[in-house]
Amino acid sequence: MVVVGSGPLGAVAARRLAEAGRAVTILEAGPAISDPPGSHVRNQARYQRDPDSFFAGIASHITYFDQTAPPRGLPGASVSAAVGGQGVLWTNNCPRPTPAERGELLSDDEWEHYLGAAERYLGVTDDTFSGSVRQQRILERLGPVLAAAGRDLRGQPMAGRLVAPDTVHYVATDDILAGVGVRIETADVRHVLFHRGRASGVRLADGPTVPASAVVVAAGAFDTPILLHRSGIRHPALGCRLTYHPVLYSQLVLDPDVCGGAGDVPPRLWIPPAPGAPWNTMLLRDTNPVPPSAPDVDLPAHRLLEIQTFCPVDIHPDNTMTIADDGAVAFDVPLREADRARMAAVLADQHELAGALGRFRAGLEPQWMELGFAHVMGTCRMGAADDGTCVTDEFGRVWGTENLYLATVGVIPDPLAVNPTLTAAALAIRSVDRLLSGA
Repeated sequence: MVVVGSGPLGAVAARRLAEAGRAVTILEAGPAISDPPGSHVRNQARYQRDPDSFFAGIASHITYFDQTAPPRGLPGASVSAAVGGQGVLWTNNCPRPTPAERGELLSDDEWEHYLGAAERYLGVTDDTFSGSVRQQRILERLGPVLAAAGRDLRGQPMAGRLVAPDTVHYVATDDILAGVGVRIETADVRHVLFHRGRASGVRLADGPTVPASAVVVAAGAFDTPILLHRSGIRHPALGCRLTYHPVLYSQLVLDPDVCGGAGDVPPRLWIPPAPGAPWNTMLLRDTNPVPPSAPDVDLPAHRLLEIQTFCPVDIHPDNTMTIADDGAVAFDVPLREADRARMAAVLADQHELAGALGRFRAGLEPQWMELGFAHVMGTCRMGAADDGTCVTDEFGRVWGTENLYLATVGVIPDPLAVNPTLTAAALAIRSVDRLLSGA
């Protein structure tokens, strides 16, 4: 069996296949950019010492579709290719989707089962930073206020662990695949091949073919539909009804009585979406890509806290990713009135949170990251019926094919405020189980 793409979702799918005793090979177009291959770039000592240099350090590994596009054209949308895929670059936050975000394709029991499996594969914990003094003081200060508003504040689930007070091990593809004997081979897959509607292998850029009894495409939210299109799959739902969440970012200077000492473990907290506040908020000291301004240029790290809020946009049939025959891609995802109202509420919320904890750092007042910067989903949606609104069935099998499955955030059919990796990993494991069943 062949898995196309070596990111976290490809690795999760390959591991599930390998654990079932199937021979599986991952094909990855990109080079190794970490040592060992497939390990997280942030595990390198220089990024542990200076996490704020991370985004600049990985910039050369990211390719944008069109940074000059207008906002509705998603100028922040990008792809990367490397051994380990996005798994060597991601921020590792893995919250569960709230019940309101789960849709109707899976039962509650299925969600519980597959989210639990995904958490085990990704090494997710929510208490990694529980020893942080700042975290405890923020919980004490904000917890009751948020609870009174029907909201929660808890440890942020993440795929990683502390290996020293100042060192985090970030889980990546090499961790997910440890001990299961799956090979990652360098190969640029250009087409999925079929025999009488059944996926029979893939063709590589330099001409040769790789036969396979089944193909799982885990090439990300963008490269997956591009590969399908190039392979002759032109389903009307391909690239339609996509969604994403604009990211509002800021950094605070904490009040002195909220801070711990210089050696304090950094905090990582989560405010899940709630009915009255349907957005996802993280309070953490992680990595800052925005330069500060005077007089706040040089401040000790233990005084700082980032706020990141993901604000979902509504699904609309005219939210599109158009793929041309030459492979060119164009996005058209305008913000509508309800989206803008939600974004205004997010901005007000960040101001309230900041006022309770300190003040905004100069130059890092709330700002929207380039639209499309984070987590575009629904580019190849799953659904219960081949009615023109989805590319796969509810198990991730591409309509009109046999043994071609997708493992990507692109299959997520519903708006999602939380980071989508865990949700997509749960769906990928379920898809592989369906493939293994032969149904």
